Amino acid sequence: MSDARANKDEMIRRLLERYRKLLEEKLPDEPGTLEEIERITEEIGNETKREIEQECVDYHGVGYAGWRLRCSCGGMATFKCHKNKRQQTLSSELVIVRAYYHCKSCGHGFAPLDEALGLDGLCTSIGVRTKIARLASWMPFEEVSAELGHLCGIHVSRNTAMRIAESMGERIRQEQAGHQELVLSGHAPEANAQPDRLYVAIDGVHVPMRGGDWREAKTGVVYETQERGQTVVVTDREYVATLAKVDSFAGKVYAKAFERGVENAKEVVALGDGAAWIWKSFAHHYPNAVQILDFYHACEHLNDVARAWYRDQTDQHKRWVEARKTDLLSDSVETVIRSIEAWRPSDPEEWEIRRTNLAYFKTNKARMLYATFKTQGYHIGSGLVESACKTVVGQRLKQSGMRWSETGAEQMLHLRSFLLSRRNADLRTYARQLS
Repeated sequence: MSDARANKDEMIRRLLERYRKLLEEKLPDEPGTLEEIERITEEIGNETKREIEQECVDYHGVGYAGWRLRCSCGGMATFKCHKNKRQQTLSSELVIVRAYYHCKSCGHGFAPLDEALGLDGLCTSIGVRTKIARLASWMPFEEVSAELGHLCGIHVSRNTAMRIAESMGERIRQEQAGHQELVLSGHAPEANAQPDRLYVAIDGVHVPMRGGDWREAKTGVVYETQERGQTVVVTDREYVATLAKVDSFAGKVYAKAFERGVENAKEVVALGDGAAWIWKSFAHHYPNAVQILDFYHACEHLNDVARAWYRDQTDQHKRWVEARKTDLLSDSVETVIRSIEAWRPSDPEEWEIRRTNLAYFKTNKARMLYATFKTQGYHIGSGLVESACKTVVGQRLKQSGMRWSETGAEQMLHLRSFLLSRRNADLRTYARQLS
């Protein structure tokens, strides 16, 4: 029998003996309530996992490879001492004893066991990092630290959670930037997807920054739809979010749409609000797309006019808005325009509201043929783009009291949009890249 097989057999024997003692100690003579059974099962399971983990780590020894050892620089490193390293895993906080070497030639110190176990400077396992990243995409870093302790018995500080989550977001950003560059270069392999109708929608929302400033986080969503009876349902949505400038953002959204087969799609629908940069971006990347102004945003402009026009006259405000919504939903944009033109404001501020909203509806008239769009089965928005801003950005980056650095916000936008797009995504690849 080989030494490795003998060592493994001995490890199994020790673990089984300890497992037997643990069961004898913990298991009650008679079954209790489900609550008691659950508690005992958890205690035994956790203790067993810790025992197996410690045995497997101890199997490697301390990594001592003699008094002198070849360094990666080519020089000779000398054994100095044994150093402890604390490592938080999914099961416990391990204290790992390692032989430590130092090389005078390059001034570099290292522990051979670190390479054997895949240890780095973050003192957390790959599994712990993936849990941190998932939780941090939804909640503040302080809560990540607290909830990991309560739910999993994993103890990491708020700063550790922040450092790991933001670093994971940065790795995702770098990977997506590389993909974007490849797509925009024209050398990316053609996507296999061939959607019948692919939607691309973009918008922006402001994020609070340190120092009291605000930055616009531009948000894109690429999706398809299915007709279910009289309802059009959104499916397979994927998000993009960034603080980057318009051209870079537009490229990121196009790279995502390219993955989804935008160049093979039978039909592309571009959905946005009235901002000029949005339609300029759409015209550049999707010149043949059907352009639709998001119905929710059009209704917001109706409310802006009504608030200024009717002020405290709530009933008249509501009646006017509902009537104009009916006009929009029957392709009567000209009726909306004539109604606004009939308004004679009483001060310069109201005249400016009248002017900007008239320009809005006139400029986007062809994008507001909602009855025609609905007859043809198009999704007219009704808040989807606005919802994307709230879902991707607002729910995580605009919670009470939050203030972000530009770098931190950008990294969290990439992490959150990635996980919202792929709920079952395997984060281990990104976790391994951290150090």
